[in-house]
Amino acid sequence: MLSFEFLPRAHVRSDLCTPVSRRQWLQLGSLASLGAAGVAAGAGNRAVASPGPTAKRSTATAKSFVQIFLWGGPGAQETWDLKPHAPAEIRGEFRGIATATPGYHVCEHLPELARRTDRYTVVRSLTHEGVNHGTSAYHMLTGHVHWAPGTLRHPTADDVPNLAINAARFLDRPAYLPPHVHLPSIVNDGDGLPVPGQDSGFLGEQHTSFKVLGDLTQPGFRIPTLELAEGVTRERLRKRVALTEAVSRQAAHLAGDTTGLAVDASVRKAVDLLASDDTARAFDLSAEPDAIRARYGHHHFAQALLLARRLVEAQVPVITVYWNAPSNLDNQSWDTHKNQHVRMREHLLPHFDQALSAFLDELTDRGLIDSTLVAWYGEFGRTPKINRNGGRDHWGFCQSIGMAGGGVQPGLVYGTSTPDGAYAEQNPVRPDDLAATVYHCLGLDPATEMHDLKGRPLPLSYGRVVHDLLS
Repeated sequence: MLSFEFLPRAHVRSDLCTPVSRRQWLQLGSLASLGAAGVAAGAGNRAVASPGPTAKRSTATAKSFVQIFLWGGPGAQETWDLKPHAPAEIRGEFRGIATATPGYHVCEHLPELARRTDRYTVVRSLTHEGVNHGTSAYHMLTGHVHWAPGTLRHPTADDVPNLAINAARFLDRPAYLPPHVHLPSIVNDGDGLPVPGQDSGFLGEQHTSFKVLGDLTQPGFRIPTLELAEGVTRERLRKRVALTEAVSRQAAHLAGDTTGLAVDASVRKAVDLLASDDTARAFDLSAEPDAIRARYGHHHFAQALLLARRLVEAQVPVITVYWNAPSNLDNQSWDTHKNQHVRMREHLLPHFDQALSAFLDELTDRGLIDSTLVAWYGEFGRTPKINRNGGRDHWGFCQSIGMAGGGVQPGLVYGTSTPDGAYAEQNPVRPDDLAATVYHCLGLDPATEMHDLKGRPLPLSYGRVVHDLLS
């Protein structure tokens, strides 16, 4: 299987004056996720599902999509849907503060976002039945119910692709940029293995995300995949690849065998990325002024959002930013089963408030907000009652999410929950509907067919577009 994460420098062959095999070229770039046909031919005989027909395009405001996934599941009662009149075991410790939207209050520890509610929409009635991290994440990230609900489910070739990856294959982008970038970590379940819904599923490995993994707050953070070996210029790389392709094509012609040419095409796409100065600039977070980096905050999620803004500006169509933490005991995890008020007050909410407000400000100030759809959500919400450990447990039946830009009506508070926050009351929205709305905002018909590994058709989304959320 090909890897599309960045590779340590030790894995990159630096001597370009010696013969280079196709495998080494693929390893050098680790970028074959650019959608080249025929990558599977170099990766074995596994069947690759057809991406289906070209999606019907409609006039849409959004040209790009930033998906923000808050792994662990933030509680609505401590963020967007406070219950000030409920009993203490439901209400919790946090007070509400007024916002830019008359009559609407949010948590006191979200002061910057409170001042900006006129720039985004809050949906307080997102609902599904899941209570397990992995399969609930799958439902939110794909817009489809997992085919085998239960605990500790992991990615398989039969999975529906992440909705961001699914959308990206239909969207325009410069040739030197990947269609979908995954930042800054892979989300793992309690057993240390990835949760499903993060990658390309039955679309095949050629649609795998370009992953930039690591702590972006570290000084001099670099993506080795996009760095050239010492003494090698981008121009020299382009010439070397042109020569390699010419020799490969001549050998194929003489042998009457074109098997390797599809792989060479994926190499060409990889090198288009690696050899472009524009690509390097787009991913160069060090180019940001210190004041801008400080505005977002010294936090892995914050700096990932800053890089996402750079990528939107460079015209990468889809970026997913994961808020992730290595364990439930980490203060940076939204899975707040215990001591939740301290963790949210001192760690989670301040970083989230600072980073997301900076991101929305920059998209607005740079004229990108109308063409960029932004959505943030976790895999589920939290239980109505606080448990004996001072936290809330898993609860899929109601959560609050946010959306901004890209045709979404700003300043809207949509839907309500029951007085205890347990269930969606008015205007329930399912993950399927959220996915359909995202596709619609990007100009894609949710009914567009795709095909699984057995050739069976299914739509991008079975959900309904929530037109009331749109301008």
